[in-house]
Amino acid sequence: MRGYRQSSFEPNAWEPAGAPLRPFNRWQWLGVALGLSGAALLLVELAGRSGLIALELGDMAPLMSLLCCAGMLLITSRRAPVTDPVAFARRRKLALITAGIAAIVGCALVILLGKGA
Repeated sequence: MRGYRQSSFEPNAWEPAGAPLRPFNRWQWLGVALGLSGAALLLVELAGRSGLIALELGDMAPLMSLLCCAGMLLITSRRAPVTDPVAFARRRKLALITAGIAAIVGCALVILLGKGA
């Protein structure tokens, strides 16, 4: 069949996604609300465990994680195209370095607080 295949079509090709599009639509605002509610539950749980408030929610970690992840997915459901791939790569590298440093600091805090230091 002549003309059936496109020579420029690559099924495994992908384009990097940019920042979430603004202004937010209703689904993105729902994602913001879900993410904030998950973060609020986390803060209430931490305040209850530390004795700042008398309320303790119990084991709400799965719900908090689910709310935050669902919120993140809804916020990033509409993405802008990347206009400058070099700047995108630079920001991605910086984000990975920042996440690595945050993970190291978080692990150090867990170890220090676990030993009671």
